[in-house]
Amino acid sequence: MPNLAEDLANQRDDIRNEARLQRQSIETRWRQPLGSRVESSRALGPLTLREIEPNGLLHFDAPPEDIAIFHEHDQLRLSSDDPEGDFHRVTFIGATTKGLTIYAGSAANLLATNSAGWSLDEDFLDLSQHYLDAIDEIGSTIHGRENIAPVLFGDHSADLDVQTFSDACDDLEPSGLDDTQIDAVATALASSPFHLIQGPPGTGKTHALAQLVERLMEEDHRILVTAFTHRAIHQALAKVHSLLGDRCPVVKISRPLPHENLPFPVFSNYQESKLAEHEGPCIIGATPFALRSKRLKGVRFDSVVLDETSQLTLPAAAMAMLAGDRWFFFGDHKQLPPVTLTHQDDPSAASVFARLARNTRPSTLNITYRLNAPLTEWPSEQFYGGDLLSHESIADHRLALKRPASRYPALLSPEPALLRVEIPHEGCKSRSDDEAEIAADLLADLFDAGLPPSEAGVVVPFRSQASAIRNLLRSDRFIHHPNALQTIIDTVDRFQGQEREVVLYSFAASDPLFIERLGDFLLQPPRLNVAVTRAKTKVILLHSTALREFAERQSPYSETAQLFLSLLQAASHIDL
Repeated sequence: MPNLAEDLANQRDDIRNEARLQRQSIETRWRQPLGSRVESSRALGPLTLREIEPNGLLHFDAPPEDIAIFHEHDQLRLSSDDPEGDFHRVTFIGATTKGLTIYAGSAANLLATNSAGWSLDEDFLDLSQHYLDAIDEIGSTIHGRENIAPVLFGDHSADLDVQTFSDACDDLEPSGLDDTQIDAVATALASSPFHLIQGPPGTGKTHALAQLVERLMEEDHRILVTAFTHRAIHQALAKVHSLLGDRCPVVKISRPLPHENLPFPVFSNYQESKLAEHEGPCIIGATPFALRSKRLKGVRFDSVVLDETSQLTLPAAAMAMLAGDRWFFFGDHKQLPPVTLTHQDDPSAASVFARLARNTRPSTLNITYRLNAPLTEWPSEQFYGGDLLSHESIADHRLALKRPASRYPALLSPEPALLRVEIPHEGCKSRSDDEAEIAADLLADLFDAGLPPSEAGVVVPFRSQASAIRNLLRSDRFIHHPNALQTIIDTVDRFQGQEREVVLYSFAASDPLFIERLGDFLLQPPRLNVAVTRAKTKVILLHSTALREFAERQSPYSETAQLFLSLLQAASHIDL
């Protein structure tokens, strides 16, 4: 490839620049007072240590602030309010019966001398050397230059064996897959060396992934299942494990957390798993970084299945691709791209799925088993060319409460499925107390009418808005709903991959200058797509008048603003 050296050099520049920008951003936050970090939902503290367990678990008094700003498996810094100085790297577990729980491993006993004054902050892990090593390996090895580089940097398309495709279609007929899922899995099996499968919201992407893994297992493949997050790997492995049973070893290679109760075993490294001595197929789940560390370094696979690749960067994908000869990419470039500071103008430029989709045609699943027919219409028309359809078994589903809603009957009736409430608050940036109060009232009304809290969700653009709403769930209006905090209230980025019966989307912002500055983020098309496709039967949009007026002013010049207005037009406007 004549431009390979230049392509690799550009990747190295992006990797170094991203690490520099991320470090600058987080170090700026670390230098703020603890109160400011807590107020902006970036830290927890001060914390009082109550118990240290022999297995490395630490339990703290639950702080008054919202602990859900962090999520299970988040890597954090535990310090005496000195995240830049004397700190310990820990893994966040969350709320347990013993309080706020983290995992500190062998460092746990070092913390016993100090009981109070602890803080938990976001950590910065400089993984750039792993990325750089993978990029260098593409240029310095035959496998990298001849097999991987043409896929990532060229216009190489996959070869399709027609007979394999036909045989696979016949084999998959009794599997319970729908026609588009059968076509996608059969095309993947017949393609070499790679294939893309696009899974719009609720279309059974993980089910198709498991069926693909089963067929590769039957060909005696040793298979890596990988993704950027542990959550995505767990979901994929759980589906694979339920399908295969004991026909084939299914394991995860990562740091085992003592509290986890997964349906498959977790080993610290490949040697511990004993799979090197196993003859025949096996499935290993691990992050791409495990392949560059002692956990899996040097282990080879016949096939690599990469999930959630719309959020996976090219260097991260390269780490996984270097470990195998065939690659299967599952993702959806119409949903959220990677979080990046280097490509803020076009975040999709960092997505390996979006990059590959420019040169090769993905197999696209088009039957959603989540969204009812009215909720399918807007994303189908705006993102999927009108091809996304609601499965006949759920197309007519509507919100069915045990009792009529008492406070907001018009909003919480079966029809309409998509609606909006415009709120004339002013001057709000990343948090709106007005929208938070309305969201809490709607949740209370839903719970009073019989909806389980676990079936409701609130999606927000900012952590501070999520924190404001969660804190209201502790108020007296939820005194008869002790499980109210089971309601997932989180940012769009954290909500991707989840679903609920009812979803509220609180935009929060009403300050004109703030909206002007962050308009592209607030109204980013993939962000809107993900937010409104988490629900099964009802979506309620809460937004300010200022946000609508901003979109109307920008619409002649901005496709993003036009898309947001199309969403507002698709939603029924109901006044409180």
